[in-house]
Amino acid sequence: MHLVNTFLNEGVYEIELNRPNQLNALNLELISELTIAVREAKHNPAVRSVLLYGSGRGFCAGGDLKDFGIEISNPIEVREFLQKGHEAIIDLYNMEKPVIAAVHGSAVGAGCNLAFACDLIAAEESAVFSEIFAKVGAIPDMGGLYFLPQKIGMHRAAELVFTGKILNVETAFHYGLINEVVANGQAIEKGRELAQRLANGPTKALGMAKRIMHQAPYLS
Repeated sequence: MHLVNTFLNEGVYEIELNRPNQLNALNLELISELTIAVREAKHNPAVRSVLLYGSGRGFCAGGDLKDFGIEISNPIEVREFLQKGHEAIIDLYNMEKPVIAAVHGSAVGAGCNLAFACDLIAAEESAVFSEIFAKVGAIPDMGGLYFLPQKIGMHRAAELVFTGKILNVETAFHYGLINEVVANGQAIEKGRELAQRLANGPTKALGMAKRIMHQAPYLS
């Protein structure tokens, strides 16, 4: 069984995290497959937009603390695991194509930051988000310390990182972390609809606009 499924339909490249019994928690195998899928989306000219979502009861429960698929006492293996995860995050973020996350259930820890690496987020009414790392004595990975201050400012970011508080979808929307709240059971279809609309648009222009927006905070 693949831990990441991909589908290409009319320019929309869907990436489904497929470890439902573990709430799509990230281990080495899933991360490796995700990195390959994201690289394919980035470099395949037939792909005009990307939709990312999770199977089963939630989007992604973060890193699998019970089974990372590595020896966590080995710093080399931990470093390689994080590097591979960051490859996927960086490619999602820098890809000159629109990337949409459809979130249902939990998006916590690394799963939260995986969603935040996307350009647009549609989340269901019962979805929750959390930078839960502080509760297990860790610092956020998968780009969280980069994305959060950009998206919501330093004070809000510090609040989420220091407390590990759980945000319901209304608060996440109020903070500006997500774009749209949809009814339960509708996030993937809403994301698919949005991805198709963007796939029918001017991909090159959207991609260039995305790149310039990412650079703008650091330029005059």
